[in-house]
Amino acid sequence: MTEVPKSFLQQLEDAAQGIEDPKAAALAKIRLVGKWIAVCPVDFFNELREHNPILPTPAFTLVTRYQDVRDVLRLNHIFSTDLLKEGTLKYIGNTVIELPPSAEYERRKSVLRLAFPMEDVERYARISLEESQKLLSQVKPDTPFDLVDYAKRLPAASLSRYLGFDELPPEKVVQWTHEINDGAIRNLYNDPKISEKATTSSQEIKSRMMNILEKTRDELPQEKSEDELGFFERLFGLHKYREAPKPPTEPSTLQRYLMMQSVDTTYTDDQDIISSLLFMMTSCVDLTSGSITNIVVELMQRPEILKKAVIAAKNDRDEEFAGYVWEALRFRPSLCGFISTCVEDYTLGHGTDYEQVIPKGTLVFICSSGAMHDPRVIDSPEEFITGRPPHLAYTFFEAGLHTCHGKYFSMAHIPLAVKELFKLGVPENVDDFPVIYSYPENSFHIKFNPA
Repeated sequence: MTEVPKSFLQQLEDAAQGIEDPKAAALAKIRLVGKWIAVCPVDFFNELREHNPILPTPAFTLVTRYQDVRDVLRLNHIFSTDLLKEGTLKYIGNTVIELPPSAEYERRKSVLRLAFPMEDVERYARISLEESQKLLSQVKPDTPFDLVDYAKRLPAASLSRYLGFDELPPEKVVQWTHEINDGAIRNLYNDPKISEKATTSSQEIKSRMMNILEKTRDELPQEKSEDELGFFERLFGLHKYREAPKPPTEPSTLQRYLMMQSVDTTYTDDQDIISSLLFMMTSCVDLTSGSITNIVVELMQRPEILKKAVIAAKNDRDEEFAGYVWEALRFRPSLCGFISTCVEDYTLGHGTDYEQVIPKGTLVFICSSGAMHDPRVIDSPEEFITGRPPHLAYTFFEAGLHTCHGKYFSMAHIPLAVKELFKLGVPENVDDFPVIYSYPENSFHIKFNPA
């Protein structure tokens, strides 16, 4: 007689059996939940959503239904980013991510929008295309190629160049940003080795970035000071009629921040400029590399759909191709959710048969990938269907007040990165498929069949 596999919930209940020490029992459950989030988040969240939509665990409470996820993301005065604050301040510095809804948040966000405007999406896509083509220029058919290396280097090179830090070696940007993220976000057990690496990486990249900032400031066009004016310029006030120095034609984000220092309302000091731009880099490189890898892996495991995606890529049917990209990422997300801190008692799932009071101080894991498979909102969520309404079906970038500022840059960059790969042919795996859904730690070699 075939044994029926135990459900996730039953395994979780059994995990602490026979363990007398309460802390050890709690740790056993935490590790099991962490493993499922890493290797099978969609299946795990699907079960929770139908049988225990709000699940308290020793580490955090998981929220899996679409409406509850949306509620938590929108209620920023109740569910805060306090957990991220300590690590972000320690390794990155002052950023908007640690701020609650406030006038200071709006001021900083407004300056960020001026320095990193949505008008630059097309320009960023052009930069990404150029960097992608550089990385792929030596790839030959039927020759193993490390997808993970490409997926890491491309966002590192593209974003560094756009922000104004193209002097930074992409391989070092990958290392620095990942180690900073490990220390700031993922070091749940306060491992001193992880903290030490994060500290070293933070110091190294900040030092390099500050040197570039000072050099960039010196290279910006400047108006003459009173001391630099000639005798006749001062005597007749000729400098008043001279055309003001023109800013760069395509200013980097760094150049914009520096030019805005001349106006009190948009002034940001040098340290905070570095912190803001470093936060952009740490947010982008890890998640984008995981997304590119996961999209390719998911499509490779669906051969018939993969062939259609490759045809769309080769024929520049970009809108159609983007549909394959986002649907693949819905099944294999690189970020399965967000963690918030509940700052006051709140009833979640109000009016349902599973409503619960979330006590003040509770950490809440917002399972965004669970929401993307909720049949109450998403039609036939178990099917791979392109052309879903993106505002409804895909919540990769959503986090309420702290929704990803680079959302539309990523929506241009990620499909382009995969499309350039598929123009080389149909990918075939050389190595075993990755198991982990999040940041790809190990190499994954593929080769392209040009047929």
